[in-house]
Amino acid sequence: MEQSTQLAFVIRPIRRDELEKLIDVYRSGYEGLEEYAETDEEDILDYLEWLYNGDPNGFLVAEVEGELVGFISIHSDWWDRRYQRQTAEFHELVVRKDWQNKGIGKALMMAGLDYARAQNCEYASLWVGEGNWKAREWYRRIGFKEVGKGWGVWVRMVKKLRDDGEKQNGL
Repeated sequence: MEQSTQLAFVIRPIRRDELEKLIDVYRSGYEGLEEYAETDEEDILDYLEWLYNGDPNGFLVAEVEGELVGFISIHSDWWDRRYQRQTAEFHELVVRKDWQNKGIGKALMMAGLDYARAQNCEYASLWVGEGNWKAREWYRRIGFKEVGKGWGVWVRMVKKLRDDGEKQNGL
């Protein structure tokens, strides 16, 4: 008889005092993709603090039995200069290497999209490394479209969050 085990994890907002715990998560998640990441510990922490300060409520973590294993950071009031519009900017979606392919990244993304919609954002936008084919394909499968390139190694992807007929308050 085959027994299935359901992975129990919690998605919740991060607390500022937990940012340092994400340094190892960040490094692990970017293993093999270092050309797209900060590598110095101090630079990583500075970056995580910048993400947190930009929108603390949009910085969510995945926690398994008290251990942080992934995170997503969204700035819900971001001005997209290229398209001259407000967007929910998805700066990071990182899952520790040993916790990937277990539904954690998808749960973080769905929570992030829910957060963006709750902030009345019409678009979700992100930059993904040009050579990160796995992530690019995954983003396409969940509705993001590639709309351009920038800064040499980055691909811009956008997802419409609301139909034109929906009101700003989501009703």
